[in-house]
Amino acid sequence: MGACNDRLLQNVYETGFALDEATLYLDTHPKCPMAMQYFQNARRMNEQAIRAYEKENGPLLIANADADTWNWIQGPWPWEGGMR
Repeated sequence: MGACNDRLLQNVYETGFALDEATLYLDTHPKCPMAMQYFQNARRMNEQAIRAYEKENGPLLIANADADTWNWIQGPWPWEGGMR
């Protein structure tokens, strides 16, 4: 995996973490408008990060896989040098 792909994946991790934290906070503060706004922004950023990663690398989640083709195994497997 190149530096650009590493950065895209790191962005998915970071925005996903922010989304998870906002979700947990809202579990205990469900009426906080600032928390809801933060959650909505974090969700939007996470969706954008996932789309950017998938544009370069293919589906990150099985739910985002193309229903017409099966491209999970088109590249090399990790033990064949994939995921670098």
